[in-house]
Amino acid sequence: MLNFKIIDKNQIEEYKKYYDYSTSFGCDTNLINIYLWRHEYNINLALFDDTLIKAYFRDDGMVWGYCMPVGKNIEGALEEIFNDARERSAEPNIVMLTIEQKALLESLYPNKFIFKPSLENQDYIYYSKDLATLEGRKFHSKRNHISRFYRTYKNTKFKMIDKTNKSDAMGVVFDWYKENNISSDDSSEIQAVREALENMEKLKMNGALLYVDERPVAMTLGSEISDRVYDINFEKALRDYDGVYSVINNEFAKTLTQYEYINREEDMGIEGLRKAKLSYNPVIVLQRFTAEVKL
Repeated sequence: MLNFKIIDKNQIEEYKKYYDYSTSFGCDTNLINIYLWRHEYNINLALFDDTLIKAYFRDDGMVWGYCMPVGKNIEGALEEIFNDARERSAEPNIVMLTIEQKALLESLYPNKFIFKPSLENQDYIYYSKDLATLEGRKFHSKRNHISRFYRTYKNTKFKMIDKTNKSDAMGVVFDWYKENNISSDDSSEIQAVREALENMEKLKMNGALLYVDERPVAMTLGSEISDRVYDINFEKALRDYDGVYSVINNEFAKTLTQYEYINREEDMGIEGLRKAKLSYNPVIVLQRFTAEVKL
């Protein structure tokens, strides 16, 4: 049985060597993401023959999905996954597959799997220049929305998150929960945001705040996937301030133009979120698939 363990903060840099960041666009390859959401999704990692294997566990300790191994011995690691699933009386479903990983799995195990699209897990990826400049006809409505925001709210400030205003960022998150009538008690997202803010410097994360009349009304927080791709890990804004999401998105993107791409992650199957992400004209919608063993 594979020796799965929760990732430790000090293993983030160590485990990066297993991913090919010259071709990686997905937020699932961002080890900071894996670390921050490790408890919410019961994400565990195991090593086999210099190959990294990620798996998602249920609360009862059963595996509900393995990820495609990355590293030196992918085929050997897949065989270990099949053995591990057998020993745990679990299905060896392979989840979060990209098109390239799907093709590789099909070539290694012809006719073994049924592949199902995982639409709620596809990433929306944009040119950073597009989000920063909003140039062209396709962004006309976004520019208008932002202009209307600044005409409506005269006293605004955009600030990068630092040691002096981390509490303001948490304040936006709590206010968002109240505004949406969601209990913040024991929220795994709030715990993840708090941990991210507390460890921003060590995790090399960046973030920003938007203020209206000295009140923090939007926050965003992200991290680097590679020197080409930046990942937006968290974003919250108060809907009472019309246009606030467009503004925080645009202003933060202006600070990220050293990256070619910005990954704004998945839509979680929420139709309104899907429409919002598509409205920014992604250059890549990173498709995902789940491989289920044929009966």
